[in-house]
Order: sequence, then C-alpha cells, then structure tokens
Amino acid sequence: MKRTHLILMVSLLVFSACKQDKSPVCDVVAEKKAVKLALEKYIIANEARNISMIDELWANDTNVLSLGTDRQDILKGFDAVKQKFLSQFERFENTFISSRDQVIYIHPACETAWFSEMLQYNYTVNDIAKEYSDLRFTGFLEKRDGKWVILQTHLSAPANR
Repeated sequence: MKRTHLILMVSLLVFSACKQDKSPVCDVVAEKKAVKLALEKYIIANEARNISMIDELWANDTNVLSLGTDRQDILKGFDAVKQKFLSQFERFENTFISSRDQVIYIHPACETAWFSEMLQYNYTVNDIAKEYSDLRFTGFLEKRDGKWVILQTHLSAPANR
C-alpha cells in the first residue's frame, strides 16, 4: 500500500514537472527590428509613391486614425488615409525623407508597439522645392497575423517662434 502511494506521488510529481507553458515567447529585440523595417518601408512607399506598399503597411479597417500637420488633417479609417496618400502622390514629386531620433517601444506581449521619430521631408510641387524640417512623427502599430500594421499616426510641425 505504501509502495502504491509512493509510486502515485512520484508519478504526479514527474507529470506536473513536465507541464510546459504554451504561451509563446516574445523576442522584443526581433520585434523592434520588424517595426523599424515597417517604418523604413513607410518612408520608401512615400518616396516611391507606391500605394501597394501603403496597403500592406496600414491596417485595412475603420479603426485607423491619422492626424496631419494641418488642423483639418484628421483621417478616420483606412479608406480616408489611402485617399490622402493617392492625392499626395499625384501632387508631390522628387520626395526624399530621412529619419532620426527614432524610439520604438514593444509591449512585452509583442502584440502592440508605438514609435516616435523626427523626419526631414523634402519634395517638389509644380517644380517648386518644399521642405519640412523636424517633423515629429509618432504612431501605434499592432501585430496581426504575424505582421506589424500601422493603426495610428500623427505628424506635427514645430511651431515657428
């Protein structure tokens, strides 16, 4: 009888020690690199006027929100964001964007991320050179089906004082 109890207790101990946590391990460093790549693709899409890349980078739903540099630039839903990009791509030429002071935060569950960076934005409209220096660019991304997509962005220009 004691032997049966001992075998039962050892068996329970062995089986309980073998139980593994099935939650996935989050590699924050790898996810930060993936978000950085998505932000680089955002710049490339703008420079190349590539609407297909914009489609891939943004969440395609009504929860998308993009706030621009002008007060009226409040875009709600992916369709509004896409229309803004199409309009911009028709008007802007020779676009060159550089990024600096980038900060990316990955939530420990690796399902959401936010970023901030400074952009230098140069382009031409009707052969007239335009420049925005020190644009503050911030946003929020979500990982969906293993891919980071943009849900919210905000561009703001520094105040002229």
